Amino acid sequence: MPDLLVDIDSARDGAPLYQRIADSIRADVLAGRLRRGERVPSTRTLARELRVNRNTVAQAYDQLIAEGFLAGRHGSGTYVADELPQASFSVRRARQNQRPLRRVALANTPTPPDFYRRVLQPDDNKPFKAGYLDLRLGAPDVDAFPLRNWRRMVGNQLLVARRNRMNYGSAYGMQELREAIAAYLGRARGIDCTHRNVLITSGSQQGLWLAASLLVDKGEEVLVEDPGYLGARSSFEALHAKLLPVPVDGEGANPAAVVRAINRGAKPKLLHLTPSHQYPTGVSLSAGRRMELLELAARHGFMIVEDDYDSEFRYEGRPLRALAGIDQHGVVIYVGSFSKVMYPSLRVGYVVAPHWLIDAMVGLRWHIDFMPPMLESAALAQFIAEGHFERHLRRMRTLYADKRDALVGVLRRKLPAVLPDPLPPGGMKLVLHVPRHLTRQQAKEKAEHAGVRVYDQSVCHFDPAGAPETLTIGFTALPVRQVTEAAERLAGAWA
Repeated sequence: MPDLLVDIDSARDGAPLYQRIADSIRADVLAGRLRRGERVPSTRTLARELRVNRNTVAQAYDQLIAEGFLAGRHGSGTYVADELPQASFSVRRARQNQRPLRRVALANTPTPPDFYRRVLQPDDNKPFKAGYLDLRLGAPDVDAFPLRNWRRMVGNQLLVARRNRMNYGSAYGMQELREAIAAYLGRARGIDCTHRNVLITSGSQQGLWLAASLLVDKGEEVLVEDPGYLGARSSFEALHAKLLPVPVDGEGANPAAVVRAINRGAKPKLLHLTPSHQYPTGVSLSAGRRMELLELAARHGFMIVEDDYDSEFRYEGRPLRALAGIDQHGVVIYVGSFSKVMYPSLRVGYVVAPHWLIDAMVGLRWHIDFMPPMLESAALAQFIAEGHFERHLRRMRTLYADKRDALVGVLRRKLPAVLPDPLPPGGMKLVLHVPRHLTRQQAKEKAEHAGVRVYDQSVCHFDPAGAPETLTIGFTALPVRQVTEAAERLAGAWA
């Protein structure tokens, strides 16, 4: 049974709640995001996820069954009907304002610039002694990964009949994996796409670099969040782009800053966003700002890179539809990765974009690494198709929520002032306020003296000296017991 993103907020005004739920599921069926014969969540499960009455969901299901879109199977559950009342499965939105950017992408030379490596915090690479607890950022719990199933998937791809997995493949990536990703993103993130809009990359950073290389010339302007993700800033700087900061507050990136920059004469080509969980603050981009930024991009002819690095891990509230899922103009380039939801060394990422940009990326990619890995791609496609991927995600959400609760519980009892208010609804890390009697550096040193590694992300700000007095910790890599112990040590060191 797949994850199902039901959008009850952007449906027609004034419609009853059950009708909005039915409308959203019907649209997913007609667009092919839910396939014929596929099981849908039980009324109890969906009601719990949407935080609505179970009878409301049951009423929506009853309507869809009466219309012929769903079918109940006694003792088994509810499924998408095998024969549907409407045969159109190719509902696609009109795409606008792409011609100027398409010309730029296709005209740009496929010659990458000299790339330099930026060493951010070399002291963070020093090994700690035994007994130290490293609250690493964005690191998954690899001990909880279903290794037995994964070993079977990889082994299946090495059978004699599948030796082609060891040969060259498409520069776009394996079609089976692209189809599986497109279907998953349609269900879980609300993105309307096909495999033709998907490019498999060697991690999300490659996708980001490919997009920027094609759309941004030397000296042209790129809008980036402030504070923001340094991996993106480094790529743009390596391309000799001019970076324009967009301040971030409690609602995410502020569109007013984009308007001011344009009014001053800026002509940005890209805007880099982390809307689900802003990096590094963890806030979510508000609905109003999402719509405003999409309209600005369409009106002024720039693209938005949606860097969706850990949106799968949301512990409170309803799942958020991706920015690409509400894009009516074709201005969003969606970048994702399996590094945090599977394991980092897998190095499989993907880009979802208009087909003209995907084709241009393949032309450039040919000069870099020729193609993504076939064996891992084939195993991952089977892993997703058999339902193991979404099952693993559900387990990890529960596990990470327990770890976050353990961490927050200790700090709330012993040092509540360090916790952000409100807590971010998801993510794999927390930004803590440094106690007032300490500086950021003192707090970091005291934590390390107590055997806990924490992270200073002031470097993510355009003006690190003016950054707020905060430190960042991850809570996903360590077992619950060690997360609790780390919180106890921090509370003692900072009290």
